[in-house]
Amino acid sequence: MSAATKTVQKSVDRLRGQMIRTARRFRDYNFRQYFVQHVKDDFAAVAKLSEEEQRKFLATEGRDKLRQLQRMALVNQMYAKRPVYFDTAAQQPHRTQNDGTCKPVME
Repeated sequence: MSAATKTVQKSVDRLRGQMIRTARRFRDYNFRQYFVQHVKDDFAAVAKLSEEEQRKFLATEGRDKLRQLQRMALVNQMYAKRPVYFDTAAQQPHRTQNDGTCKPVME
């Protein structure tokens, strides 16, 4: 691998990480899951491109898609409804009985 190829690959990986972090900022569970998967699928397709095509992607589409995703995440945070059950359940610690078993505590 040449130095230029490593640089392009590093830039693509950095952009992928930024886009996944941005996609995880969506408050709505369904939007968040959709955009994380969408980013992963897009970058799986980008990985199959040649170095020159990856460079073109970075120069033209990549940063624009990141900015667009950031705007969508911001608007989603501004107008989000109450959290979905999955989000609230994931934030609460799993409580167990004092006898060491992993059965949920019934209230």
